[in-house]
Formats: sequence, C-alpha cells, structure tokens
Amino acid sequence: MRALLLLLCCWVGAVQAAEPVLLQVGGMVQNKLMLTGKDLQALPQKDYTERRSVIVDGREVVQAVTMRGIPLRALLDRAGLASDRHSVRRAYVLLTAQDGYQTLFSWGELYNARLGDDVLVLMQHGDDDLLARDGLPSLRSLQDVRPGPRHVRWLTSVEVLLAPSR
Repeated sequence: MRALLLLLCCWVGAVQAAEPVLLQVGGMVQNKLMLTGKDLQALPQKDYTERRSVIVDGREVVQAVTMRGIPLRALLDRAGLASDRHSVRRAYVLLTAQDGYQTLFSWGELYNARLGDDVLVLMQHGDDDLLARDGLPSLRSLQDVRPGPRHVRWLTSVEVLLAPSR
C-alpha cells in the first residue's frame, strides 16, 4: 500500500511539473501538434532584421530591430497538410490569439508567394524573449505593407481549414 501511495505521489508530482502547451497546430493536418515552450525553442529558427525610419528630435533616424522566430510554413510542414493536392489550393490558415483576436493567410500566400518566406512565429523581438515576457509567442508577417492587422500577440492556435467549394 505504501509503495502504491508513493508511486501515486510521484505521478501527481510529475503531472504538475509538466510544461504547459503554448501553441496548438490543428485542423486539416496529418499530425496535430501540441507545442510547449521547450518544443518551440527546439525548432529551427530564422533571424530577421527590420529597418524602420522614425523621427527623433525632428530628424529621421533608421533603427534596426532584430527578431527571431520559427517560419509558419515550417510548423505547417511539420504538421503536414491532410488534403489532396487539388483541394490544398482552397486551404487557409486561421491564427488565434489568447484574447480571441484572429487573422488568416491563404495557402497561396504562404506557399506560392515570397510573403510566405517571412511569416514568423516570433520567439524574440529585439531584446525581449517573448516566452519569458508574455508566456506565449507572437506572429508577424514581415512583408506586409501594413503589418498591424496580421500581427498576432499571444498566439495560441494555428488551424488549417478548407474554404467551401462551389
């Protein structure tokens, strides 16, 4: 009986110590992903430097902001699209934040345009480690002319869906 109680206590301690899932990748994929912070950190990441013109004391100054993240395409490739090659063209990716904010990308944008090269699940923005600061990654589409609408802070879900056919 003591051995069973000790085993149960160890199991409960292990369950409580488990790292929480930060990001889920699901929908029309072959392998649903439930990624913890350690899982995200272990994936190959890409560095990106964005140059911004800002006005400081009446003068234009160019500032460089460095970012590091996982290409969204790499996460989708890891999950594997579950549709055939003809219907994949109707696929879109719905991204959801912890606060309910949502945005989307079409399959064509991510896989058939240069924009897809620079859609990143951000782990670091400047000197900020986003997992340490916010507890969740963010998403940025670095080639959008107006990046605000598709900037997702506190990203929790990536879901592949199919637009209805006619």
